[in-house]
Amino acid sequence: MKRLVASAYTLVLVALSAGGAYSQLLRGNVVDDEQQPLPSVTIYLPDLERGTITDESGFYELAGLPPGTHTVRFSFVGFVTTEHAVLIGSESVELNVTLVPTDFELAEILAVAEGRGAALNRAALSVSQLEPRDISQGRGQSLAETLSHLAGVVSMTTGPSIAKPVIRGLHSQRVLVLNAGVPQEGQQWGGEHAPEIDPFAPVRIEVVRGAAGVEYGVGAIGGVIRLEPEDLPVSPKVSGSVALNGFSNNRQAAGSALVERGVRAVPGMGWRLQGSFRKAGAARTPEFVVGNSAFTQLNGSASVAYHRERFALHSYFSRFSSELGLYKGAHIGNNDDLLRAIERGRPNVRYEFVYDIEAPKQTVRHNLLSLTGYYDLSSGDRIEVKAGLQRNNRQEFDAHRRFSEPVDDPDPAFDLTLSTQTVDAKLRTLPRGSFFGVFGISGMNQGNVNAKTGYLIPNFRALTGGTYARGTWVRGPWTLETGLRLDHRWMKAYPQEGRNGDFARRTHNYTSLSGVVGAIWQFAPSWSIATNWGTAWRPPGVNELYNFGVHHGTAQFEIGNSSLGGERSYNVDLTLRHEGDRSRMEASVFNNGMNGYIYLLPEGAPRVTIRGTFPSFRYAQTDAVLRGADGQAELDVLDRLQLHVHGSVVRGTDRRAGLPLIFMPADRFSVGAGLSLPDLGLVQASEIELESTVVRRQTRYPEGIDYADPPDGYTLFSVGYQAELLLGSSTLQLGLTVRNLLDTTYRDYLSRFRYFIDDPGRNVVLRLRLPIG
Repeated sequence: MKRLVASAYTLVLVALSAGGAYSQLLRGNVVDDEQQPLPSVTIYLPDLERGTITDESGFYELAGLPPGTHTVRFSFVGFVTTEHAVLIGSESVELNVTLVPTDFELAEILAVAEGRGAALNRAALSVSQLEPRDISQGRGQSLAETLSHLAGVVSMTTGPSIAKPVIRGLHSQRVLVLNAGVPQEGQQWGGEHAPEIDPFAPVRIEVVRGAAGVEYGVGAIGGVIRLEPEDLPVSPKVSGSVALNGFSNNRQAAGSALVERGVRAVPGMGWRLQGSFRKAGAARTPEFVVGNSAFTQLNGSASVAYHRERFALHSYFSRFSSELGLYKGAHIGNNDDLLRAIERGRPNVRYEFVYDIEAPKQTVRHNLLSLTGYYDLSSGDRIEVKAGLQRNNRQEFDAHRRFSEPVDDPDPAFDLTLSTQTVDAKLRTLPRGSFFGVFGISGMNQGNVNAKTGYLIPNFRALTGGTYARGTWVRGPWTLETGLRLDHRWMKAYPQEGRNGDFARRTHNYTSLSGVVGAIWQFAPSWSIATNWGTAWRPPGVNELYNFGVHHGTAQFEIGNSSLGGERSYNVDLTLRHEGDRSRMEASVFNNGMNGYIYLLPEGAPRVTIRGTFPSFRYAQTDAVLRGADGQAELDVLDRLQLHVHGSVVRGTDRRAGLPLIFMPADRFSVGAGLSLPDLGLVQASEIELESTVVRRQTRYPEGIDYADPPDGYTLFSVGYQAELLLGSSTLQLGLTVRNLLDTTYRDYLSRFRYFIDDPGRNVVLRLRLPIG
């Protein structure tokens, strides 16, 4: 181990110190379609997180850019945002751009296409960015449902209203969500604890698959989901949008309003206000109403940013608020009734559609404040600092209240408040020869407090600190990456001893390394191949150590294991990328060895409690390996016809027992087509989409230990239409989608309520969006 650490550390130092210092420049002028200079245009390089604005003459300049191919985004309110791929070498590059007013209604996808080549050298890891069209179509849904457009990402659901993302078979504390640069820290340990993200928030979404612990720290053992707010405007012209969505299945109404503008008196400053709501009634399967599955949400965010030539400051605040019901039929009084309910597979009473929310239910409140800034030193190096404050409150209410509790105001079964403070500071160096690097430190302070009611999760306090270095070497068609990170976590927990009300103080200390070595070879103008060897780790969560009791959200009894050690991932993947004029593809294979893999194991016999009888699960640990492949491809068959396909396969094996791992995603594949229609009067940019998703039955599972075998496979169809309607000087964006077109009855293996009910049936979704200004 010492030799491995010494070798990796030496490689990082060599990568960061070789060569002499020099500065590559990107400069140019930005004009409108009449060749008039455009001041205050935002120029941004997403992969480097660097940018600037044009001066009064429309001129811009960025110094100290690393060699390689980069995407450069030009945006200005009232003009079509464009992207260009530029190759930065040893000499200055001049890129002059003409922006076209949005009155011409050019499709944004045409502008984005100019920057596609940059994806070939995006990262050695398997990384996907969600298309703006897919983000738009996902407005009003959960984050996990929106991410299902990407290969290798599926959803774990708890009833029809809760979904959390699963990346290559891993989820919860193994998948890090970065929201506005800050690690999203809520009570994410439960299967029904979805990320507290506003589905209408204006963001760019990127998914990193595989171990990414060097850059992102403890917990990024399975992947990273990056949510970055859209750039704020600098023009003093007021702009924004109003969006409304309707869903037929649960009669959900959802909407959002956004307004933003630059500050005329302070060039380079902009702000944004945004709010959204969702209100849904009980969902329907093809055969019955799912009782007590209604939910409501009320969310909002505010942003302020200030950019100058050498520094920038950005603040972002969001509030997420939700109340949701949980299926009543999963809370059962005795053992015989539970077994009959699982065998029956449907409610034994007829539920009617209502918007009412009753116990069992949960309420969630999450506040997040993110502060980010950078400063460019005179040497060309950059200092970046990101800080975050978060407060998460979760209450879960049992279906059975105490006799002393009022009917209209019962006490929660448990009431948890998690407070988190994070900071990350890094130095991005100017290229030295063909090398450039990143050095950073990060820290987190976290505490969880129970109210006077239940103690499923004990009170705890945790401190985490880390330091890391990452270097990149670029020469011709080759890009090499290497990095090393050291993290330490201290945690003190206060679990109940013997369930008698007494509390113990137990202290845990964890220290470990993460490392990565990767390479990208662009062996042809439109092809590249990347490989990545990474190791990451995760200490056990407080729930895995000390849970003991009924988890009302998932209707199961959970038992922790205080002897659990940490998880260690050894991940290797290989990614083939293609970015052509008419075709695009990314396909990956991976092998993820997991030493100390922690999972919930069904105990076989249900647990009888004073609150009812529930399936019982115990946290266990083994050595495992997860292998598989995922990929996606697009082909422009004709000028107006596009075909796309994506799929994923995961094989999880318990190496100690020689058995398949439980609760691994089933194989799934999707194929679809999009047909662009000719413009017709006031109807512009219209398109019809068809898609079919095939999910196979999971045949690899340990037999005889679960409460029910995996359900049958299924095939779902969807059809959609979207267009833009010209309404005078405004454009109304219209979308109509029918999901589960044939109203197919099915159950997904990753549904936590699959023991009792089917998944939702047909759903007609109407989307309207009206830009303002």
